[in-house]
Amino acid sequence: MRLGEICNLRNEDIEIRNGIHCFHIRPHTVEIDGKTREWSPKTTAGTRIVPIHSTLLEKGIFEEFRNSGPYFFSELPISSAGVRGANFEMVFSKHKRRLNLPADVTFHSFRHLVSTVLRNQDSHIRELWIDDLLGHEATHKSQGTTQYTSAIDLQNLKRVVEAITYPDDIANW
Repeated sequence: MRLGEICNLRNEDIEIRNGIHCFHIRPHTVEIDGKTREWSPKTTAGTRIVPIHSTLLEKGIFEEFRNSGPYFFSELPISSAGVRGANFEMVFSKHKRRLNLPADVTFHSFRHLVSTVLRNQDSHIRELWIDDLLGHEATHKSQGTTQYTSAIDLQNLKRVVEAITYPDDIANW
């Protein structure tokens, strides 16, 4: 997911659909302290359902972050410009230095890495599914893709998410 999508997740954006835990990325309006904040994904394709990886569920993502406020990550501040989680990238940079990751690795680099890893797997995952999961416009612009594809089956998106592997010690990162 994009940084802004993560920072603006609300508790109500966590859903269970057909038995699959998902993030529902969608435009929304939230009122906090008398101020109305509107947010929407970067693109039309950004409005989507993203199944939650089983590893995140096993590691207790809901117990760790869900709270009584409107936002899933309630501790993220709103900058004077109205950007929620504006300091998240700075905190991420400190964390990546601790892990000895190269300076040119950014939060957005991980989106590219996930895309690359998924596209290089031999697991019968279609590019259309990857694009849908990442909130990208389809890279394959055939007549069938642009005119006749209305929705990707949630089970297929779950297959894509589960094809992403994590190290066994992810909780210690």
